[in-house]
Amino acid sequence: MRYQNPYADRSKRHEIKTVLTYPQYMELRTRVAGILTPDPNMPGPEGYRIQSVYFDTLKHDSYYEKDSGVQHRNKYRIRAYNGDDSYLVLENKEKIDDRICKSSAVITRADYDAVLAGDYTALDRYDNPLCREVSALHRTDGLRPEVIIEYQREAYIHPLSMVRVTFDSLVSAGANTLDMFDEALVTRPLFPQREVILEVKYGDFYPMYLRQLLQNNGIRLAVSKFVLGCDFLRDNYIVLQ
Repeated sequence: MRYQNPYADRSKRHEIKTVLTYPQYMELRTRVAGILTPDPNMPGPEGYRIQSVYFDTLKHDSYYEKDSGVQHRNKYRIRAYNGDDSYLVLENKEKIDDRICKSSAVITRADYDAVLAGDYTALDRYDNPLCREVSALHRTDGLRPEVIIEYQREAYIHPLSMVRVTFDSLVSAGANTLDMFDEALVTRPLFPQREVILEVKYGDFYPMYLRQLLQNNGIRLAVSKFVLGCDFLRDNYIVLQ
């Protein structure tokens, strides 16, 4: 499957994240599926698998800035869909006050392998400012892979607004490697009780009936999957230095 972001050309969206219990998820999913349109990337009702290698600096700037709530911060990752290494996306998820803005570049598997091996000059060949930015951050701040995050995503969209609703389940972190294509990769769940992350993304307009539809008793998620994964590794395998 060749993933295409339906809102790739629309920037600076709001984002709300909530942790749902499994029963809450099942109830809300039924409501959403009855009204919103399934994301065209979904091959079926089970959704699609996302794997991301998140990067951070030697000083763990991304981790500590997110953890302390810095209002302008960046988060770099390389993402794959359904294990397909023919379409890999280098992304920066930039937080500006209360909005999210993404920039991206499609890279090859060979260049992904080069970056994982520490050769960031592979990115200098791309005529893309994000590639040059990541290469420069490696040289100046030691940007390098930090954690693998994997989950199953169901996505729904509202065709007349920029509202996108996703349910992320089976959220896990890589425990033994930083290469998401390593055949020996072992992942460990971050939510042992089968909790599901609800994400609502929208632009300037969030219809009231959708707000009411998505009302739930879940817990607002104050940290990201990246931070949760780093915490898991710190608590179980390594200590951030």
